[in-house]
Amino acid sequence: MMMPKTSHLPSTFLTTFEKNLAKRFQQLKPNHPNDVITFSWMKSALSSICDTLDDVRKLIVDLELPICSWDIKWVDMYLDNSLNLLDFCSAFGTDIVRQRFGYVMLKCALLDLDSDNPQKLMKASSSLHEWRQYHNSYHNSKLQDCCDVISKLEQTLNLPKIKNIPKAKDLVRAMYGLKVQTMFIFSTFVAAFSTFPRVLVELQVPKLYLWQESFTELQVVVNGEIKNVYSSNGVSPLMELRRIEENVKKLYPLLHEGLGDVKDEDFKSYCSELMENNEKFLIGLDEIKSEMDRFFKVVVSGRMALLDNFQQQPPRSGVQQSIML
Repeated sequence: MMMPKTSHLPSTFLTTFEKNLAKRFQQLKPNHPNDVITFSWMKSALSSICDTLDDVRKLIVDLELPICSWDIKWVDMYLDNSLNLLDFCSAFGTDIVRQRFGYVMLKCALLDLDSDNPQKLMKASSSLHEWRQYHNSYHNSKLQDCCDVISKLEQTLNLPKIKNIPKAKDLVRAMYGLKVQTMFIFSTFVAAFSTFPRVLVELQVPKLYLWQESFTELQVVVNGEIKNVYSSNGVSPLMELRRIEENVKKLYPLLHEGLGDVKDEDFKSYCSELMENNEKFLIGLDEIKSEMDRFFKVVVSGRMALLDNFQQQPPRSGVQQSIML
């Protein structure tokens, strides 16, 4: 979906906003295909949205465009969009819980693997099989809810009709950039935890935006690598999860069919690799949850500030205003 072109020249404040957004897209562009998608990248991506939200708040102050002067349609649009973001946080948080359960399953299997007891090893084999079934066969309806949220945001990309007010046009133009950033990043988050290929967000942005080139390059690289993973029969685009899949793929046949020519030292090495990658996965998962909680609080505080400010008299010039999405 494309935003309609406009002849409006951006203010210096908007130019600064768009240059900052361009830098964020550049910083998120991976230097190597293996960097797509990792927990570290996801954390940086979510943090970048929070930074852009903060820039929108600053833009409102710089433009001296108090919220209480906004059209009521803008307020309704903000409340609807921010509610969608809260829905995304809730749905994605549910899948984080599911991923933690997968970690526990592997933790139990590893405890049984640290034994020479045949019954323990059989139990470990069963646990690994259950993890594979749980991981590969699970279709999370909550992730579909995330896709629905992204679809709703896409439907609001078309600009609302506004009066010929330069400040208002600057704000709406900034909001477009924020929505594009949010939709794209959330789309990659859904892909990261999905057990089957999903349709990725692919947006065409007009060249008049200062961040268009850096965003397009980022979108091509990230979406392209995700598609490569799908085409190579990779179960998960998330690197940390894919490493665990590879570890389990090595270990399970050995437990089920016997070591064969595999040395005992190699078997123990496989177990150590799985343990290490499983612990790294948990750490990354907790970091994403923490960043998602931060994002949730930013959105909630924005909603509360908007409602409070909208009920007040127009503030004096320079008074901080709420953020809007």
